[in-house]
Amino acid sequence: MHSADDRSQGIQAAEDAVRTKGVQDHEAGLFTKLIFWHAKRRYGHVPLSTRIRAKDSKLLALAELMGRYTSARGTLSPKLKELVQLKVAAMVGCPL
Repeated sequence: MHSADDRSQGIQAAEDAVRTKGVQDHEAGLFTKLIFWHAKRRYGHVPLSTRIRAKDSKLLALAELMGRYTSARGTLSPKLKELVQLKVAAMVGCPL
């Protein structure tokens, strides 16, 4: 049997293994803050995927351009597009 000490160590190990939180608001530069502001307006919060992309400013810029291009087509609402992206990520086993 496992003791309470073993369980607490297991819980602590799980908490230590938490995935990245991405760039936080206080760590963001001017460009990243602008993207975060836009995301907050669009979704009501900054999605974790945007925070993770913000670790690489070039990736963040390209992802933002792609998002604007695909949302400018008018075929899907931004919220539905985000839901589809989350569903596809879950289907393929993406850890994010």
